[in-house]
Amino acid sequence: MSITPEQAAALRKPFPRESIGILPKPYKADSLKGQCSVCNGYHGLPAVHLDYVGHAAVTDRLLTVDPAWTWEPMALTSEGLPALDRAGNLWIRLTVCGVTRVGVGDGKSTKELVGDAIRNAAMRFGVALDLWSKEELEGVDEHVERPTDAARRPAVKPATDEPMTVKTRGRLFALFGERGITDETVQRAGMSQILGREVTTRSDLTEAEARQVIASLEAHK
Repeated sequence: MSITPEQAAALRKPFPRESIGILPKPYKADSLKGQCSVCNGYHGLPAVHLDYVGHAAVTDRLLTVDPAWTWEPMALTSEGLPALDRAGNLWIRLTVCGVTRVGVGDGKSTKELVGDAIRNAAMRFGVALDLWSKEELEGVDEHVERPTDAARRPAVKPATDEPMTVKTRGRLFALFGERGITDETVQRAGMSQILGREVTTRSDLTEAEARQVIASLEAHK
């Protein structure tokens, strides 16, 4: 079986703003906690905030398109319960409109594992695909259509802005290093959050933007 264009469009339909939550991701696992001015939550700071759609909204979308959708774990324990891999992740098969795709979830409880796995597998059908980061999109099945540029954050910089200088670049990444933020993906996510646009490479900044990120990092010493 295959998913019709109408069903595919229904799965990919953007979620209303009220259905999209904000998930804080501290730059470091051991960051000191504080009151966040972005989400008003209490968590490690500084942090990048990611848009996400919860399990209930994803389930409602799947039910709308296919009331008979199902999921099953990739493996079972000897007791007949869903089995986890060595890293503690749950792998599942999600079937929508007769088409089955694989997803994986992590979490601290069985409920979180299942919800995360369903969201991950639903993404491979296009559900909330525009909210996933570039790195996560690179792992999506080839037959899942990518979001158009218009559906993603604008990455256009003012033509009058000068490119980031070597000196400023050195200062910027020295600050990241001082804070133990050495992973490039986390660095780009943080810069994207500060600038309000998607940063696709670590050099994808103007001089003014780099100084803006530096100021933000220095303000959270």
